[in-house]
This record gives sequence, structure tokens and C-alpha cells, in this order.
Amino acid sequence: MFSEAEIAIIIKDEEIDKIVDQLKQDFITNEAPYMEISNHDFLSLILLSTDVGKKMANKHVSFSEEMSLQKKARKYSKGGFFLSSDPVVDGLKFLLKNFDAWEDKFYAAINKCSKVLFRSDDLQLINDKSIDFETKVMYSPYLLIRFISSLFLERDEDILNPGTIKKVEFDKLTEIGSKIGLSDYLIFNEFMAKYELK
Repeated sequence: MFSEAEIAIIIKDEEIDKIVDQLKQDFITNEAPYMEISNHDFLSLILLSTDVGKKMANKHVSFSEEMSLQKKARKYSKGGFFLSSDPVVDGLKFLLKNFDAWEDKFYAAINKCSKVLFRSDDLQLINDKSIDFETKVMYSPYLLIRFISSLFLERDEDILNPGTIKKVEFDKLTEIGSKIGLSDYLIFNEFMAKYELK
């Protein structure tokens, strides 16, 4: 899972800040007109959207899943809001209400951000078919591995062995990977192949 500090570093990039701000203005105007949220916290909400998508694979988010999302949201928030209203949690409530309308826009923003963050000269290794998955993980750009683990796993340490998953969730993660551009990389497809279907 991304840390608050990592999100703060990512949002420092001017291109990413513009991508985030553009979607934030659209979201506030059309979904949450009185919401106040910084670009750092809105980037946190954007990054949470993949987890929301996985949990919405069954078209319903259970109470425990919503609590899990809120816990993650609070960890991403700038400055921490454990005892007061949290802007990422507030944004999450709006996102959950109308996820179908915003899902693709949020994934497109992640796709644009990843294209800014992952430079082509850093990515040669991750598409090398002669290198096994585990070795690729160890030598791949740190940020790419953080993206995969933060967006697709509950625990970062499961990157080499993600465990079992329901087919409907697997299909949803595959769809999300395609929409955010990670399926363009062999390392992501090898990561997905590590899942065992229930």
C-alpha cells in the first residue's frame, strides 16, 4: 500500500498534479459540489479506485469491505484524520454512490499518471521473457512494483504469491489492469498469472 509520503512525492510532479486537478474539478462539479479536498488527497482517492473496483466486482460492497476501504483512505490522507472528518473518506462515499459513472475516468487518470511516472528506459527488464517473474520483481523500478502491490494487493509482501481469488474478482482485476495500462507490461501479466482461482 502506498504511504502518505509516497503520494506526496508523486503529486509533486506538475503533469500528475494537472491530471489530478482536472479530474478533481470534474468530480466536485458533477458529483460532490461542496467537497473540499486537496490534490494530494484526491490522488489518494484516485488510487483507491482500483480497490473499489475489485470490491464492486460482485456489484455490492459489504460493510467490512467498506470499513477496509475507509481504513486505507485514512492512511493515504495528508496529515491523518483519525479523529475528525477525513477528505478521502468523504470522497470515497461519493465515489461509492456512483462508481459506474466515474470508474473509467478514475482508471484513465491512473493510466495517464503511470505514463508520466514510468519512463521507457526503466522498463526494458520488465518485458524480457527470458527473465523469471521473481527476478523481474527484484530488479524492476521501485515505483512500478509499488503500483502493482498498492493497487492490486491488500499486503505488499504478497507480490510474489498473491494467493487465491474468485474468478469474478480476477476478471475485474484483469479489466482494471488493462484500463490503467499495466497490462501492457509482461511483469503485470505474470503477476496476474500467479493468482490461483477459487
